[in-house]
Amino acid sequence: MEVDIILLAGGGSRRFARASSEAGGRKLLALWRGKPLFHWALDAVSPPPPHCRVLVVTREREIIAEACRRGFLPVEAPPPDEGIAASARAGAAAAREGAALCFFVCDQPEFPRELFTRFVEGFCSSGLPLGRVRAGDRMGSPTAFRPELRGELMALRGDEGGRALFRGREGETFFLEIPEECLEDLDMPWG
Repeated sequence: MEVDIILLAGGGSRRFARASSEAGGRKLLALWRGKPLFHWALDAVSPPPPHCRVLVVTREREIIAEACRRGFLPVEAPPPDEGIAASARAGAAAAREGAALCFFVCDQPEFPRELFTRFVEGFCSSGLPLGRVRAGDRMGSPTAFRPELRGELMALRGDEGGRALFRGREGETFFLEIPEECLEDLDMPWG
């Protein structure tokens, strides 16, 4: 199965910007453990698993340049006012027809490549229409959707993203259990 991995790097990072002027308040460009935060997500999908292509939804020139350097396809992010659903729609619209869609946020630096690859491979072999990672009762990113769910993804609005598609569909969802620290997302300044 072909999978388009869609990295979501188009948000406004309002909470981070209110609390920090580092990198001009742009969270994904701020340094975390010696490199820009967004690099950790790009590293987690580099190189992509077989039959996968990576799209990066962003407006940041630095992220676009690094995505291109790695052979990833940049997708222009809509203004961040609406929330994550707008970026998810932009990524889904740019994806290959018939490809499954795997979304991953760019502010989870503790998510390693090995787990990302295991998630994509497990989802593909499961035959189920949905996939997500979890640590106990805590759900998180990445998430995955079979091609037949693209219409539902394109109908999303607001700041909830694809979470709405999982409600009541536990039996249709592939889950990969992961360590809780892998789900840590950085919303506020660190260090």
